[in-house]
Amino acid sequence: ARARGARMGRGGQARGEGSPVNVLAHRHVVRAAQLLAGTLLAWAALAKLGDIPALARDVHNFRLVPVAAEHLLAIVLPWIELVAALSLVLGIRARAGAVVATGLMVVFTGAVVLAMMRGLNIECGCFGSSGAWRVGPAKLVENMALLGCAGLAALPPRADSGGAPPAPGAHDA
Repeated sequence: ARARGARMGRGGQARGEGSPVNVLAHRHVVRAAQLLAGTLLAWAALAKLGDIPALARDVHNFRLVPVAAEHLLAIVLPWIELVAALSLVLGIRARAGAVVATGLMVVFTGAVVLAMMRGLNIECGCFGSSGAWRVGPAKLVENMALLGCAGLAALPPRADSGGAPPAPGAHDA
């Protein structure tokens, strides 16, 4: 039976059911994005925590924050990443963790763009001193992909089929 007020498309399906947004918002796709984003964020956080002085040096090389704030940022940033990562991986307030991860990726991507525009030849510090990747087009593409993954992880998950709404409380799974 057709839902009241639903517009029918080809094949008798309600319009929008098979749209890319609905497919991407499927609960299994959203959960996979949460796990991927959380795992990468945890890896980055733990690598940074292993060498805070190197992270402070990398923060300094970007020349985006006052010198007085560089060490504070190097101490606090990995913990923010780790809390967001644990939220995503454990599924506890995962959408909130995904919003934090998305915000972090927006800032990180902006920093990469600014460094590229200013012609800085620096390491990003994304995965601590073990992942000494240079800022450049490849890093920008990687950050954009991670930004997309984090954004996908922040979507409210949809039910398996039929467009039925998720169970109460499932919006934050």
